[in-house]
Order: sequence, then structure tokens, then C-alpha cells
Amino acid sequence: MTTREDLHTLIDCLPEGKWDEANRMLLEFLEEGEAESVLYDPLEAPEDEPTPEEIAAVEEAYAALRTGRAKLIPHEEVVKRLMELP
Repeated sequence: MTTREDLHTLIDCLPEGKWDEANRMLLEFLEEGEAESVLYDPLEAPEDEPTPEEIAAVEEAYAALRTGRAKLIPHEEVVKRLMELP
């Protein structure tokens, strides 16, 4: 997919009531000259190493799963909660 097609897809996904706001925000962003600093290929982005805190959190989550302390949330509940976000 080309960049142009990607942009059209993004626009098509916007709710109709958000078009003016998105247009205004994009124009302001381009006028401020910040577009060049954020345009990059995500596949070429540097790999970030996890922090010790992130590693500890993952290990803790796996331990909770192994011992039955983790509270699993059904997929439907996750979707419901995401749909309720502003």
C-alpha cells in the first residue's frame, strides 16, 4: 500500500464529526514544520532494550499466571472496556 492509500484509509476511518478537527490539526502540524521530524519507516526504527523495571514486570506477570494469582479478563470484556474509552 502506498503512503497516499494509507492516508486515504486513515481518513476513511475517521468519524464524520472529526474531519474538521483532523484537518485543522494536520495543517497546524505541517505549518509548525514538525512533520519532517516524525516521518520514518517503523521497520527502520531502532530497537529499544527493555528496562530492568519492564523485565521485572513481565517476570511478575508470568509468575502470577503460573501460580493462579493472575485475574484473566475475557476477550469480550477487553473489547467492551476499549470501546468505552474516550
